Amino acid sequence: MEELLLYIQSRMTIGSVVEVLIITFIVYRVLLWIRGTQAEQVFKGLILLIFLAPLSAWLGFTTLNLMITSVSTWAFIFIVVVFQPEFRSALEQLGNNQFFKDLLKKPSMDYLEKDVAKVINAVGSLAKEEVGALIVLEKNTGLKNIVKTGIELDADISSELLVNIFTPNRPLHDGAVILNFWSRRIRAAGCLLPLSENRDLGSELGTRHRAGLGMTEKCDAIVIIVSEETGQVSYASNKILFQDVNPEVLKQVILQNFTVKDDGKHNTWFYKLWRN
Repeated sequence: MEELLLYIQSRMTIGSVVEVLIITFIVYRVLLWIRGTQAEQVFKGLILLIFLAPLSAWLGFTTLNLMITSVSTWAFIFIVVVFQPEFRSALEQLGNNQFFKDLLKKPSMDYLEKDVAKVINAVGSLAKEEVGALIVLEKNTGLKNIVKTGIELDADISSELLVNIFTPNRPLHDGAVILNFWSRRIRAAGCLLPLSENRDLGSELGTRHRAGLGMTEKCDAIVIIVSEETGQVSYASNKILFQDVNPEVLKQVILQNFTVKDDGKHNTWFYKLWRN
């Protein structure tokens, strides 16, 4: 025991103390991120292996140390592959940190109400004619991977274009539109969305509703859905589907989610560079 204490004292420096504190904080934050998920217990087991490895080496248990080291190496790969959704969610939380939100502040939104009105008018027209539609309103999570599944448009936001895209028998009718209010562009159309993994959804919900909800399970976007059977307008947000909403409610939801208060601290140039 005395030898262990002497060894610790000889290695104890200000730098090592700071390093231990940083590692402790990182482990603590990771545990908070994965708390309540399937990865939690596995991660705790991995932490135990990390502590056992140097302990077995110090005690002279060569074979045990070799086994623990080998298991730890493969365990990292196993966890990254199997629990990829949990780690992605954790990284998204990190990206949504207030520091990054301030750094990537969106440009002034004086034009927002006009663009939202165009979308609402298009949705109203599609609903009246009972034409199915799926419109993804991109927020902080980038959707380049979804954009690549469709046809890139990079067009101005307009009611006429949205109605034209979803008109039956048109090439892009069955896919989703990706729209970004902050860049004021319709990024793409005819895009494929992931279906919801929620097994509790009613059988009356079609593919569009399941795709819209599934999209919000993967990112922070808001998805507008128009049913071609009933003309009913719904929207999905934060893994929840809100059905049969009227245009005014939908308008307020969009404004609340995309309005940026003008505090004079907009890093417009940095935001545009980041989004491009």
